[in-house]
Amino acid sequence: MTYVETQLRTIAKIITWRVLLTVMNFTYTYVYTGDWRAGLAVAGMAAIVNTIIYWGHERGWNLIPWGKESVQ
Repeated sequence: MTYVETQLRTIAKIITWRVLLTVMNFTYTYVYTGDWRAGLAVAGMAAIVNTIIYWGHERGWNLIPWGKESVQ
């Protein structure tokens, strides 16, 4: 039996991860600069770029059989 991650699961993981990181990106930029607009700019750009990178990373790992187990 072989298990692979579905596109829907990958997308759900991307969304939850991005929400967490977007809040963190905004927070540390705002604390560092004191400017909420800079926080939004950094968080927005990071959300777009890093989501694409994360999707590729997750889908790439899905092609590697190492560490996968099937449980009956």
